[in-house]
Amino acid sequence: MDKQKLLFEQLSEIKDYWVNTSSGSLDDKADLIWSEVEDKYEILQKKLTTQEEKEAYQNVVDEVIKGVMHSILVMIDGGDELADKLLLDLTERDTNKSLSMQAALHEKFYSFLLEK
Repeated sequence: MDKQKLLFEQLSEIKDYWVNTSSGSLDDKADLIWSEVEDKYEILQKKLTTQEEKEAYQNVVDEVIKGVMHSILVMIDGGDELADKLLLDLTERDTNKSLSMQAALHEKFYSFLLEK
């Protein structure tokens, strides 16, 4: 299987896990042991009570996580100010081959998400 696709699938699964964990924490019976801001979730539990409000929260969290992942991939691709000081690459450990393969990971990741 394509190594980039494996990376993108894992990133997508991580995103989905945290979106679901965060939005599931809006249930007043949710176990918040995972969170360092349990009191903030308790505030949101009282404020976001309808299905529409909870779905809006879930959509916002999904967008934020995608944005963070995109920004990290832009950084790895050398597309931000870090590139003036340090160039990064993701390589497969066994073969030492670059996962970017002269293509922008951040663009390919968004394409992957759209095709999903």
